[in-house]
Amino acid sequence: MKKVNLFLLAIVAALLFACKPNQPVDPNAYTFGSGVLVLNEGNYQFSNASLSFYDPVADTVANNLFYKVNDAPLGDVAESMALVDGKLYIVVNNSNLIYKVDANSMVCDTTKPFKLTDFYSPREMYFVSPEKAYVSDLIGTGLWIINPKDMSHCGFIETGKTTEKLVPVGNELYVSNWSQYYIDPNSHDSYNTVQVIDMNNDVKVAEIEVGKEPNTMAVDKNGHVWVLCEGRSWDDDFGEKPSLWEIDTQLKTAQKRFEFGGTATVLRANQTGDQLYMIYNNEVRRFDIATMTLSESFSIAAEASGLFYNMAVDPKTGDIYVTDAKNYMMNGTVYRYFYDGVKLASFEAGVIPSAMLFK
Repeated sequence: MKKVNLFLLAIVAALLFACKPNQPVDPNAYTFGSGVLVLNEGNYQFSNASLSFYDPVADTVANNLFYKVNDAPLGDVAESMALVDGKLYIVVNNSNLIYKVDANSMVCDTTKPFKLTDFYSPREMYFVSPEKAYVSDLIGTGLWIINPKDMSHCGFIETGKTTEKLVPVGNELYVSNWSQYYIDPNSHDSYNTVQVIDMNNDVKVAEIEVGKEPNTMAVDKNGHVWVLCEGRSWDDDFGEKPSLWEIDTQLKTAQKRFEFGGTATVLRANQTGDQLYMIYNNEVRRFDIATMTLSESFSIAAEASGLFYNMAVDPKTGDIYVTDAKNYMMNGTVYRYFYDGVKLASFEAGVIPSAMLFK
């Protein structure tokens, strides 16, 4: 979720944020097998988040699934998804909740609790086991511990900083401390750390200094964590250039590997973990880990008037999916590219398509 304009607040209508378990839904009405789930954030305070499903074999898309199946809106700013044991967990940031739905029918789980609330501002979710998951928080200074089976809160790991992206390496979880903007918008301080959580004992064991505003992370073939730092580039007085850092997960140390001019916002690893893709100056660029260089021969530019917003790599095919948020108000587009940058397909999604999940 990007920083938003406050004028949107005035247009909000009172909408329902929960599934309707008392209204039965035919589980055979919609069935979704292998494909790509696309979470459309929607506008802040508009409650127009939505869920799309793309079948790359048939090249077909189904939009606004959550509403169609459950007869209720998804909520305000859909942030991320997790898929475990046939259940899809949808984190809705500004509504401060997580939904639990059937991953094949998109029907809310009505036999057990289907919604968990009482977060500050949930962002990402990582499953440690079927009975334990961590949830990062944009406003809370730590990680929530929840039980996805019964959708209950189990604890909180205090980190002293807000938490954002989550990447596992062995029994440790790497957590980016992105920004304290939403705690104190007037502060000129920015986080420049990645914290390490021991998932066996639920404690912070390390804090590693990187560039300002570390956001997305990726793990390479050597088990090293790469961190893309936005640099607070929008702040002329207190910002710095975006940068790419490599963390040695054994030594718990980081080295700056590249510095960018302009903006750099999203980082992903390819199938084999020897190359990185990133959204840089509204293009998808490739970084070669072996040579520590940004490729001059690989570039995917956004369409005219387009705005590349998020990206994902299919773990089976290596295809690159890039979302285009356009003007943040109209329905966005998702583009699918071969690993070499050749465009394969595109489809219309919802407003601000962002997180993607392959099933």
